Amino acid sequence: MAQEALVKFFSKEGFLNKKGLGLVLGLAVLIIASFMPETADITHQGIMVIGVLLFAVCLWVCGTFPVGVTGILALVMAVVVGAADYKMAFGGFSASVVFYVIAIFSLPALLAKTQWGVRLVARLFRLTGDSSSKLILAFMIGTGLISTVMSDVPAAVLFMGIAYVVLRAADCQPGKSNLGKCMMIAIPIAAVIGGVVTPAGSSFNVLAMGLLQQATGQTISFLDWILVGLPIAVMCIPLCWISIVKILKPEPLEKVAFDALREKAAEAGKPTTYEIRALVMILALPVLWILGSWFPILNVTTVAIIGLAIMFIPGVNLLTWDEFSKAVPWTIILMMGSVLSIGGMFSASGADKFITNLFMSSGVTSLDFTLFLLVTVIFVYLLHTIAPVGAAILSLFLPILIGVCAAVGVSAAVPTMLLAFIVAGNFLLPVNPTLIVTYGEGYYTFGDMFKAGVIPAVIFCVTMVLWVPFMCGVLGL
Repeated sequence: MAQEALVKFFSKEGFLNKKGLGLVLGLAVLIIASFMPETADITHQGIMVIGVLLFAVCLWVCGTFPVGVTGILALVMAVVVGAADYKMAFGGFSASVVFYVIAIFSLPALLAKTQWGVRLVARLFRLTGDSSSKLILAFMIGTGLISTVMSDVPAAVLFMGIAYVVLRAADCQPGKSNLGKCMMIAIPIAAVIGGVVTPAGSSFNVLAMGLLQQATGQTISFLDWILVGLPIAVMCIPLCWISIVKILKPEPLEKVAFDALREKAAEAGKPTTYEIRALVMILALPVLWILGSWFPILNVTTVAIIGLAIMFIPGVNLLTWDEFSKAVPWTIILMMGSVLSIGGMFSASGADKFITNLFMSSGVTSLDFTLFLLVTVIFVYLLHTIAPVGAAILSLFLPILIGVCAAVGVSAAVPTMLLAFIVAGNFLLPVNPTLIVTYGEGYYTFGDMFKAGVIPAVIFCVTMVLWVPFMCGVLGL
């Protein structure tokens, strides 16, 4: 019996598979990091933080453990190897964005209790027919439009809730349906792309503008930002859509699902009093989030949590606690808190400054300016993929790039907009908040995301590098 168990453990069905490989690689990274000596540029703590980050990436990519387990395991390992104490290791869970994401899952929970999603999808079908590919494009356009005036995460969550209507009607099983993969990958990608269009589209846009004004006194008007950002979205959304549907090949919608949704929409009839109250709440939160771009008191987390509380007020009763708690992907909340914690350790240990200095001293500044921008954008994009600490990356890279651009007579608006667009999110691994929210539904894996996202990532980066400097020059920014 013991021999059989041992043989099974070391078989392909046991430890010697992709999951086992992830654990071996992760532990090997930690062991190697522990033997690396500190230098004048980076402390041993910083080396171990980088090791912990790569440990988590190995486990996430190989799917060794559930994503939430990997996240909190990485934090414990950070304490074990001396990268942080427990307070710092779990500090990311105190970030307001964690509670913001928890609260906004009330929107899809509320939407699921009404027929608004069915009505909207039925209208979309009038434009797309029963073509699953066209339906994905419609969802991308809708998400992108909403994301121009709303933060990327709630825009993705809102359209994810509407997408459930289609996926459930078509019996698209998580992990099996290519339509489900396409939809859940396309929605957050569209949200990120839409977020570049206006300063209100992402909190990082506002942060970048603040850093620009602090460094140079220059400002970028709302209209000028739109004139630079809108063409990027118009070019990238259809290009990314083509890439996603060609690579993942969504299955066609069965006629029975198409007919069933039309029948449900017809049966829905006039909106009930409950549906009207629910719609008011569903629309009120985005409006308040948009107004928050001008009124700081309407912080996105504050609005989301107060809105959630209102749904439980006696007499309002839009949701029950059971309905809400089932809608929140708690595994992904664990992952998000873990990613933010690792990002905090990354900044506190000086590992981020070490990597930045290493890159800038590599000789890239001697390249042709356009090539320099492209290499920098790709580097920052990859760095942000494994260490999604957008605010830290902006704070580190933007002053350096503003100085480089000033030396060659290029407007500081160019690096400001480029970096703001990059740190809003990326399409390679689902470890930033916008992609995490759809990854938690189980429709796609890390491998699916990378396979479907690599071409959109290239399209996005190259388009920005070619377009932003040109348009800033045209506008005289």
